[in-house]
Amino acid sequence: MLISVSKVWHALVFILFFTNGLLAQTGSWAYDYSFFDQGRMMEILDGKVLLSGFTYSQNQKSIGILYNMIVEPNTGEVILAKEIEEDSIFLQIDRGIEHVSNRYYCSGGMNSYKVEDTSIFQMMISVFDDDLNSIRFLPFRDSTLTTFSRDLAILNDDIYLWGQSGKGFTPEYYILVCMDTIGQVKWYKRYNEDFQFLTAAYLDTSHDGQLVTTSMGQRYQEKKTIVVRKIDTLGVTIWKRDLGLSNSDDNSCLARMGSDKYLVTTYKDTVYNSPNDEVISIPNWIFVLNEDGQIVRDTILDAPARRRYNKAISTQDGGALLVGYFILPFSQVAIMTKFDSLGHVQWDRYYRDNDFSQVSGTNDYYFAGGFFDAEVLPDGRIAACGMVTDSFTNGANNIWLVVLDSVGCWMPGCADGLQNTIITHVTQGQERLPLTIFPNPGNGLVTISSSLEDTDPNGMIEVFDQQGRLSWQEKGIKPSQTIDLTNLHSGMYTLRLMTKTGFAVEKIIIE
Repeated sequence: MLISVSKVWHALVFILFFTNGLLAQTGSWAYDYSFFDQGRMMEILDGKVLLSGFTYSQNQKSIGILYNMIVEPNTGEVILAKEIEEDSIFLQIDRGIEHVSNRYYCSGGMNSYKVEDTSIFQMMISVFDDDLNSIRFLPFRDSTLTTFSRDLAILNDDIYLWGQSGKGFTPEYYILVCMDTIGQVKWYKRYNEDFQFLTAAYLDTSHDGQLVTTSMGQRYQEKKTIVVRKIDTLGVTIWKRDLGLSNSDDNSCLARMGSDKYLVTTYKDTVYNSPNDEVISIPNWIFVLNEDGQIVRDTILDAPARRRYNKAISTQDGGALLVGYFILPFSQVAIMTKFDSLGHVQWDRYYRDNDFSQVSGTNDYYFAGGFFDAEVLPDGRIAACGMVTDSFTNGANNIWLVVLDSVGCWMPGCADGLQNTIITHVTQGQERLPLTIFPNPGNGLVTISSSLEDTDPNGMIEVFDQQGRLSWQEKGIKPSQTIDLTNLHSGMYTLRLMTKTGFAVEKIIIE
């Protein structure tokens, strides 16, 4: 069924500016499709963004729906969108998507609600073409065990599916499945000497044409650790590296770096019981392994709160890009960190929506969003997808797409040291207004003239500094008015005008 473009909830304002000599167009858009939405995976198709995710049926919340969207990255316009829903079947995608011979292969899981035991999940690969038409589902189940898919890789037209199997929701094995592109299983192998725990796991191709995996588990309720394993294309373990971390938890990411290295991440978990719990600084561990599985570099990233990275991708300069979110008590903030080919942090940014505020002392905190995947566009800009919502209590998220410049900036000046990049939104359907600012540069007494015909008493004028901080604001907009910014320091600022009929974003310089 074709998803109507009218279901787009809101489109976030985009701006034009020069970064490193190149024109960069950035933006942020949220799309509302159903009860609970997650933009999980992303690919770039002829300069367009392919978003793949899942949601639940609004009328039957136990029924999963897969969706795929092709989006124009300059405007956020949904060019094509289709969804897949099967009666009495729960569908969910996870972390892997590959494109081979005009077909997309997307890892996930499925479960029939017609069977008595609703915990019997199967691994699944959703296959669809470039026009987003569903071709087939490729299922796999490990004997009578519940089987969960985590990630996939394709080598020489063979699909390698990495996941877990066990009894109910208790994993007993990590498993690797090899099948052809029509779903015929060639072989599968269990790996039961690792720790077992239901969590994220990743699969990637190695530099020399083999496979590299991460898994996470727990032994005797005492130790949680990340295990990295190199496996040949017949399932034989070449080497295994236990990173030996005490109390690491819940997530690991994996990406190739340079020509012979791999980036692996993990973090320590902490459970918050209420919004008023103290935020504890919990570090992330970043490891760089060589082709033989030896640790050549390890780094601890401290933060105001713990980081959960959901995906790592390789970049053309031999480095890696990690995306995820900070986890705060009942609130989350999207993050993005770029590493060079040696594992050093090049830049580290987080993103929040300045148009929403937290409600102190309640569970109805604004969930500013989180990223689940990212890709680099042909012109060097970065596209990240995830989800965003307005609270933890209403049960509804929105698909989220953010387009940033090549160094992760959404607003001008970010490359000069900004750690907090504000992302703000306007309602879909509003138009960009012609705006004249005079004098510019000037001393701070600025006259603003727009195409408004009448005064908008609820309109807002906002001025942000180069670090993305709100420096000045005023409610009420006239077709022409003078504002006084003489109390601001000299430098470049971004002025944003928001009205009921349109918006404008322009640079101003105070001398």
